[in-house]
Amino acid sequence: MRPARALIDLEALRHNYRLARSRHGGRAFAVVKANAYGHGAVQCAHALAAEADGFAVAFLDEALQLRAAGITHPILLLEGVFDASELDEVVRHELWTVVHHDLQIEMIASRDLAAPLHVWLKVNSGMNRAGFLPDGVRRAWQRLNDTGKVSDIALMTHFARADEPDVITTAEQIAAFDAGTRDLPGLRSLANSSAILGWPDAHRDWGRPGILLYGADPMPEENHGLLPVMTLESQIMAVRDIPAGAALGYGGRFVAEVPTRVGLVAM
Repeated sequence: MRPARALIDLEALRHNYRLARSRHGGRAFAVVKANAYGHGAVQCAHALAAEADGFAVAFLDEALQLRAAGITHPILLLEGVFDASELDEVVRHELWTVVHHDLQIEMIASRDLAAPLHVWLKVNSGMNRAGFLPDGVRRAWQRLNDTGKVSDIALMTHFARADEPDVITTAEQIAAFDAGTRDLPGLRSLANSSAILGWPDAHRDWGRPGILLYGADPMPEENHGLLPVMTLESQIMAVRDIPAGAALGYGGRFVAEVPTRVGLVAM
């Protein structure tokens, strides 16, 4: 049997969620996209079920996996839907969906839905990857509202450089978000992992702790008290001695400066 294995400490996961929620001060989506960053989405969601306010995933299939496993919390689709037919599943499974471009508004407007949607309207405050620019948010909000197919519209954004506390970009993004959404009703979500730890001005109604849940500190120069959730274990499968000047592995990227004993670990 192959000796490599990943050990998942679910109590460490719960500790990190509690820390994130405490630092943020509001509610928090536990981000379990990409199979909970390789830690097992279903297992992690069940471990957090007693205290998590909700979960966030990338797309519909990830949400349906959690629903099939018995997770009844709010689940947010961070990428929204890719086809209008997916909106039927969003309604059927009582999911929340992000809307970040005009086509998604058109999908909602064109679909005959069994119940209104819980929508999170994404603002492109400066990351320039997805979302409506601040000067277009009100128009997008009004278009969504005019469909008559949404029950509420929350507002969110995402930060590009929140892990760099000395860089002004995050403060500029917060200001752009606030300017673009001023006087619009609805809950707000700004803070990702880095902003939860380092940007109190971004702490609004909902936080979105992601990588920090699993013990990866986006600002490692400060000790935030996060615990590693995964431990990787294996065995040494071979040992050899190589002379000075010998290259090791693909591309020869390691070159021994002196005679060196090398262990090969099974993965």
